[in-house]
Amino acid sequence: MELDWSPLASLIDTHHRFLLTTHVRPDGDALGSEVGLAGLLEQRGKDVRVVNASPLPPRYEFLAPRPRFFERFAELRPESLADREVLIILDLSSWSQLGEMAEFVRGFKGAKVVIDHHLSEDDLGALVMKDVTAESTGTLVLRMIRALGASPSPIMANGLLTAIAMDTGWFRHSNVTSETMRDAADLAEAGAPIHELYRSLFERNTAARMRLVGRVLSGLTLALDGRVAHASVTKEDLAKTGAIPSDTEDLIDQLAAINGVEVAMLLIEQLRGGVKVSLRSRSDIDVAELAGRFGGGGHRAAAGVLMPDPLSDSRERVLRALRPMLGLEVRS
Repeated sequence: MELDWSPLASLIDTHHRFLLTTHVRPDGDALGSEVGLAGLLEQRGKDVRVVNASPLPPRYEFLAPRPRFFERFAELRPESLADREVLIILDLSSWSQLGEMAEFVRGFKGAKVVIDHHLSEDDLGALVMKDVTAESTGTLVLRMIRALGASPSPIMANGLLTAIAMDTGWFRHSNVTSETMRDAADLAEAGAPIHELYRSLFERNTAARMRLVGRVLSGLTLALDGRVAHASVTKEDLAKTGAIPSDTEDLIDQLAAINGVEVAMLLIEQLRGGVKVSLRSRSDIDVAELAGRFGGGGHRAAAGVLMPDPLSDSRERVLRALRPMLGLEVRS
């Protein structure tokens, strides 16, 4: 799907001070897209700030082009952002995913733009640049760079290749196409060091994360005739292993890799209450539809939702909803 980037190009041409943000608990696609878009804007001589609701996960510290590139909203005064003329929201289309920045976004007086590839969509009062067939938001930023006649610098390429690689499971998921590989090749030619990138993302685990992985996998359970794998991360798990919430990223992929499993579910207790439920599908089960029943969203093969119920109740509610989707008899 080809997007018309001219409305955003016009905003870039006619404004100078930009603010970029993304969703809570940012992943590689969110952060890499911010790096790529910020680089484009700075190439055009723009004043750019990147401010997120959540802290930068240690795993992605290598992406920052300079110290304090990624700012945290809670650590600054909102009035310090009053001079921003354009707000660009990357990799989300829902109020709930903005976290502490939601009220600031609601009250923002300048132009607002959303660049996203997720199915779910709230009305954020913004110009929406969305393609749900794109494998990542980083893909869309790369397309925009090309449409504007620009070229990615090595720093931009590093961010965008991270975005694409992480949202395709390092090019393993069903959303990978021949065009994905051509994009990766272009970014490598622009200066993204593939071997160093892989090492930064996958070969620098902390001992705490590895202890957490072992603890969580030891509690792995198969349900619904072995077609669903689920596991949980509790606050106690984090405390006892010394891990941090961002250490849970990618854990669900290990559940989904079990032979015969069609749906994987990882439930993560949140420090401020509630449970984050991550879902992956390795069949024709649409987990975006499943998550949507509880107020979440995502993609057909990867989705999630934040549920207010206790962990055990959240698990049972999702499993109950999964039964008919798997063609199993619904129990009363």
